[in-house]
Amino acid sequence: MKESPSFALATAALGLARCDSGVKWRSGSYAVYSIDEPKALTPGLDLGRGTSIGRVMPQVIAVGEDENWIVAARFPDGDPPMKEYCYFPKSEDNPHKNAEDIVRGPFSKAEFDKLRESPELPSLTEQF
Repeated sequence: MKESPSFALATAALGLARCDSGVKWRSGSYAVYSIDEPKALTPGLDLGRGTSIGRVMPQVIAVGEDENWIVAARFPDGDPPMKEYCYFPKSEDNPHKNAEDIVRGPFSKAEFDKLRESPELPSLTEQF
């Protein structure tokens, strides 16, 4: 997995408190919520009681899922001309793992499109 400084922040997101008013999307054990400011969105594993573990650091602009996978697109460092794509298997996720243990990416659009064929990853369905 290629790592960026933003992925290092995922470790720091362990135990990150957030308000439900900042939640933009929720599905099962996952939510996309804001950190510090409304545009700083990240998908995370919801632990309940207002606590989540960030999985893909901001600025997430789209997510998708199926029963096996979460996919996300983001602007690294808030830079809109550039997009990165990530995905991770739900089956490998648990509160004791850091993002760098399960998240694959970041990838360019071309790399991600090629990777989506096997395994068959879901489309990005929620735009922010």
